[in-house]
Amino acid sequence: MKNKISFIICSIIVIISNLLMISPINNGVEVGSNIFIIVLTLFLLPIFFKAVDFKQTSFIRLESSALIVLSTLSIMRLINRIIPIPDIVNFLFIVIALGMGISLLAASFINIKNKK
Repeated sequence: MKNKISFIICSIIVIISNLLMISPINNGVEVGSNIFIIVLTLFLLPIFFKAVDFKQTSFIRLESSALIVLSTLSIMRLINRIIPIPDIVNFLFIVIALGMGISLLAASFINIKNKK
């Protein structure tokens, strides 16, 4: 994901899936987390663009992976609200997402420590 169009496509997927979970496919579930994800995506998108413009490859790799995980989880949550997915599949995706999130955070901390 070294060009801006990749970030735009992932961000659009995240925003549209969360907007669909807010209004048409709500099922009486709280919408606060969906709004938080939308705001977070809109906040991080300009930061991604600056990283692409300045060719900060380590920053781009970590954050693009996080954005892909976020878009995958948003799509999974949307599908789960439309058609209930078995618990074992949900648990598997949660474990994978948590593992990737923890490893991305650790890599980010290592990057920050190495730059100081």
